[in-house]
Amino acid sequence: MKRTGGKYSVGDELTMADIVLAPTVEAGIRWGVDFSVLQRTQEIYDRLKVLPCFEEGDWRHQEDTPEELRAK
Repeated sequence: MKRTGGKYSVGDELTMADIVLAPTVEAGIRWGVDFSVLQRTQEIYDRLKVLPCFEEGDWRHQEDTPEELRAK
């Protein structure tokens, strides 16, 4: 399998791969998956989670999220 470089899953531009990756990693984190063994995946996720479009779309930032579960 060819390894791609860049900031995101496929190069330096956001793609559908990143849109799918972020919530998948979020679900894994909630279930206690250790992503430290997937260093590239963790690096990409760390870049994605701080982008305004991903942060605003995150379930913890929605107006109907219970207060105790909202992002701080």
